Amino acid sequence: MNTAQNKQTILDFFEHFSAGDATSALTYLDTDATWQSMGIKGDLPVSGIMDKNGIGELIKMVKSAIPKGLELTPVGWTAEGDRVAAEFISYGKLTNGREYNNPYHFLFQFSDGKILRIKEYMDTLHVKSIFVDA
Repeated sequence: MNTAQNKQTILDFFEHFSAGDATSALTYLDTDATWQSMGIKGDLPVSGIMDKNGIGELIKMVKSAIPKGLELTPVGWTAEGDRVAAEFISYGKLTNGREYNNPYHFLFQFSDGKILRIKEYMDTLHVKSIFVDA
């Protein structure tokens, strides 16, 4: 796959992620896919490494908390070989009326046209203040 195809795969994955459509989103992931959310395990509900099933549960959790969907807007890309680094900004309104608006940096690794690895960097204090301390 080329860089443009990999970027489109990421956009398609996040389109389904944002809509809370776990079944469709997971089709863009390799069977052995993992998502590593940076943070000390246990301090945040999503810290650590999730397998493909865990990613599906994350999508459902986000949909439950943000029923109108989490908007994910790309603001920058860097790609080389089977790796794509992407910056995104998120926005969503939680069921309790709070607004979630977080910057992200993702590193994606591809295998045979599917997303194999996702590393996520974000403002963990914002996640804690919106989802944990609410």
